[in-house]
Amino acid sequence: MNEIILMPEVAQALSGNVEALGAYLVQMGQMMNRMQKRLDEMEENQKKITLTHQDVKDLQGLIRLRAMEYCEKYQITDPACLRKVSAAMKKAVLIRYGVKDLHDVPAIARSAVEAQICHFTDIRLVMKCREMIASGSG
Repeated sequence: MNEIILMPEVAQALSGNVEALGAYLVQMGQMMNRMQKRLDEMEENQKKITLTHQDVKDLQGLIRLRAMEYCEKYQITDPACLRKVSAAMKKAVLIRYGVKDLHDVPAIARSAVEAQICHFTDIRLVMKCREMIASGSG
């Protein structure tokens, strides 16, 4: 058995170092809590900043373009179906962000909205449009 024997001066110095380290850890914890609180506040403020009118116009243009591509891909030529696809894309965005208008979407989410529009898919809607075209009710 190896026993470690410390001289009283060394033990006292180590004790002081441990106490100082503990105090530093408490300070660091407090700083991290303040930083996290500040980050949370900043995120809340960013959510309050919504899309500009130009952003909304750009997104509406993207929706129209993507709806045309989508209808072309599934060989849907009826203008009423094109409007339905556009409306479905817009509705998907509004539901995702829990808003009633594109102007209320957080500005920070613009790239995510663009990706959502570009990756939109709704096979049920395609089937519904095809049935509508086949039945002749546009």
